[in-house]
Parts: sequence; structure tokens; C-alpha cells
Amino acid sequence: PMKYSTLMLVSVLSVMTLAACANKETPAETQQDVAEATAAGAENVAEERREAAEVATDAVTSITEANSDVDLERAKADYKIAIEKCDAETGMAKDACKSAAQAELDAVQARVDARTP
Repeated sequence: PMKYSTLMLVSVLSVMTLAACANKETPAETQQDVAEATAAGAENVAEERREAAEVATDAVTSITEANSDVDLERAKADYKIAIEKCDAETGMAKDACKSAAQAELDAVQARVDARTP
């Protein structure tokens, strides 16, 4: 008797569930579901595009900063080499040589500063 009631309830629910699955949506319901799915899909795609754009912007910024770091380190190395070469000079020639080396380093530093956010 108790088992029979439970079995009967499960059977009735199963038949009702199957009957609900077999019901066809109205054209309006289908159109509404399609519109909702389309809107949700469009929003998801737009969000992914926004995220991709942010990643691309961050990557460009990182590359620019990395290239600036390389340029500056190269200029510092060139400066040290130039200063060593200036030691072969004397007097005003040595001073001019060192000034030229410093001016070149300062120019690279200014270019790096101008392109680094």
C-alpha cells in the first residue's frame, strides 16, 4: 500500500513530464526564445571582444615598454663605450667627446620618456 502509492505517484509524474516534453511551443514562444538566445549570444560575443581588446592594448603597452627598456640599456652601454673612447683624447677634445656622448644618451632618454605612458 505505501509502496504502491509512491510507485503510482512516480508513474503519474513521469507521464506528466513526458506529456510536457511532447508539447510543442507556440510560434510566439519559439520566437521569444530565439530572440533571447540571440541577445544573450550577442552580449557574450561583445564581452569577449572587449576583453580581447583590453588584452591587445595591454600587450602593445608591454611591448612598447620592453622596447623602451632595451633602447635605454643599449644607449647606456653605448655611452659607457663612448666615455672610454673619450679617454684617448685630451683637453677640449676630451670634454667635447664626453659632452657628445652625454647628449646622445640624453636624446635616447627623452625619446623613451616620450613614448612610455
